[in-house]
Amino acid sequence: MGSSLSPSATLLKKLYIKDKLSTYKIATILKCDSKTIYRYLIKYNIKTRPISKAPISKNILLNLYQNKRLSLKQIGNLYGMTASGVLKRMRKHNISMRNSWETNTGVKKPFDGTPEEKAYMIGFRLGDLGVRKSSPKTKMILVGTNTTKKEQIELCRHLFGKYSKVWVSKPNIIGVMSFSTILHPSFDFLLPKNDCVEDWIASDNKIMVAFTAGYIDAEGSFGVYNKRAKFRVGSYDKGILKRINTWLKQNKIKSILELERKKKAGQNKDFWRITVNEAKSLLILYGLIFPFMMHRKRKMNFNEVKQNVASRLRSGTIRI
Repeated sequence: MGSSLSPSATLLKKLYIKDKLSTYKIATILKCDSKTIYRYLIKYNIKTRPISKAPISKNILLNLYQNKRLSLKQIGNLYGMTASGVLKRMRKHNISMRNSWETNTGVKKPFDGTPEEKAYMIGFRLGDLGVRKSSPKTKMILVGTNTTKKEQIELCRHLFGKYSKVWVSKPNIIGVMSFSTILHPSFDFLLPKNDCVEDWIASDNKIMVAFTAGYIDAEGSFGVYNKRAKFRVGSYDKGILKRINTWLKQNKIKSILELERKKKAGQNKDFWRITVNEAKSLLILYGLIFPFMMHRKRKMNFNEVKQNVASRLRSGTIRI
């Protein structure tokens, strides 16, 4: 039969004539180049077939290359041809190549989550993430953040790791880690950075819960101070906080929205904060948003808040 680099005439006749395999497929089987197979066909006087060009339409190429993010080699494997053969067809159809940095980042899965997951991502993004488009040509969505908190990095991995490859740097000299990922264009809903809550979110209570959980995971805090539980969320986003505060009151949660700090030189906005102190309101808030929260430290602190309220109820120091 011959080695993989010097196939016998008998083997080649079987694979090429009888089995009707292409030189490319034979080369794959014998682990050599298709040009090597062609030379041996000529050497053994085996009549070669006219070169058959795989009929791949422009729409199919666009779908495989731009939407499904397959490489030229992966597309070639589907059609029994080389990567260079696919490239020739790409050029014939004037299909632009991806940038090298983008090509090496792996497959990007389109967003396929629920409206609640989408709302949570938007809430978390508005509080903690930087988002931009890679370029008008590629339309990929670049997401990143810097933090000293491992829990924040864990949450980012959980949110986006199932959709694309993620990168996390080692902590620098002051402990700051950088997170980044490149997402499919279907994540363009993360691009807007507006000081408001979109109508499709605010008009549905369950979706608003998910959004609020995301925003709180990014900007909120829960704690026990002087043996009393408290929830706070603060930022420069007055419009967002005002809408969350309205939603809290609609759910019978007593909350206070107040200006905490006037803007200073070099700052564009005032700093606002929502506070919830009442025990009953904290329990209502827990029942609403805790199932949607994903930040491990925030959830642990919220459980401590709930335990504080329960302890005070048992001791009779408070009533609800």
